[in-house]
Amino acid sequence: MRNEDGNTDRLLAHYRRFLGEQHRVYDGEAEQEPPRPYDLVEYRLPEPGVSAWVTNGLRTQPISTLRAQELFCFLRESQRVTAGTLTAMAADAVLGQMTGLEYDDVVKHDSPLIEGTRIHGVVAYPNPVFGTDFDLVDDRVSRLQLQIITLIPVTPSEIEFVAEEGADALWDVFRDNDIDILDINRAPAL
Repeated sequence: MRNEDGNTDRLLAHYRRFLGEQHRVYDGEAEQEPPRPYDLVEYRLPEPGVSAWVTNGLRTQPISTLRAQELFCFLRESQRVTAGTLTAMAADAVLGQMTGLEYDDVVKHDSPLIEGTRIHGVVAYPNPVFGTDFDLVDDRVSRLQLQIITLIPVTPSEIEFVAEEGADALWDVFRDNDIDILDINRAPAL
């Protein structure tokens, strides 16, 4: 696993606290096509039925952002490969623009990202389950300062709503309508 900045052990301890033990590391150079300057790390959350993916190494890339960052996406276990695909897609978009994501940013496509779904993108949002304790890593000893951006899959109508009202308003719609954001096969919230 990548450790260009010497902080991988500290970051892994942070993830372990929230996500449990890692399931598998997909080496960006050896196991991904095309080769990428980051790894994808898969976790199977202690809560049964949830798979989480996070980038490792995006923080060391020369992207324009307020804090170094890694990207995180979690979905139902049956959709685990999709969570990895969405995480890689967003990381590739960040690298393509050399600009990190901020909350409310949307990475979108004109067509569904995953065949057979209505998901056309992801919105960058604070983690709705773990909160800021997960989102911000600030270790003064190792000098690791990192923001973990959670990616929430969204449909075209939800992308439009975020552009007009913001991601917090969309989250209110998700919560008020009991939308399962961990299921890419869900109906649009709007």
